[in-house]
Amino acid sequence: MSRTALQTTRTKRRQHRTQKERRAETRRKLLDATVQYLIELGYHRTTTSLICKRAGVSRGALLHHFPTKESLVIDAIWHLFAQRVRELDLDFEKVTTPEQRLEALLDHMWVAFFSTPLFWAALELWVAARTDETLRQNLEPAERKLAKTVWSGWTALAGKQVARNRETARRFQDALALSWHMMRGMAVQKILKEDDAERRRLYRVWKSFVLQSVKPR
Repeated sequence: MSRTALQTTRTKRRQHRTQKERRAETRRKLLDATVQYLIELGYHRTTTSLICKRAGVSRGALLHHFPTKESLVIDAIWHLFAQRVRELDLDFEKVTTPEQRLEALLDHMWVAFFSTPLFWAALELWVAARTDETLRQNLEPAERKLAKTVWSGWTALAGKQVARNRETARRFQDALALSWHMMRGMAVQKILKEDDAERRRLYRVWKSFVLQSVKPR
């Protein structure tokens, strides 16, 4: 291959990568804007026009990536899922015992999943999914995958005792599931009551119950 032909090929590859990167950036902006509006306005008041304006993207570009609002929101579900999973990245160097690690994970779940704006975006989708079958069918696998990811982290942090003992494993699984439901319910209560003092106290009580229940017998 001649030098000119080689340079042309390299130029085309750079252009191709740049176009791919631009498309990815456009999608990211649209998905970020969608999640932000779910937080600020709710599902039904979020419109594609508003999303385009915030993302700085033309309506034609939006339609190229997402032909319908439904397709945009469905992708936003997985975008939101990825953001929530990233919140699981923890540094456990300073906690060594299984109890300490589990307590740290509970605290992190409470703060990262149920005390940030991402929770309100997820809540908007859950409520809308009650009467939107397509949305519900797409939301369920994302929630199952998130729960599976959390469970994997939970068992890994718990140590080998869970894998060795079926009864202990069952207690760990039940404790995590109950904690997940409890945290979600307590977070929803914040809609009507901003004062967090009682909620924080009850969370500490619940955490002590959980840590006691998973101790080896």
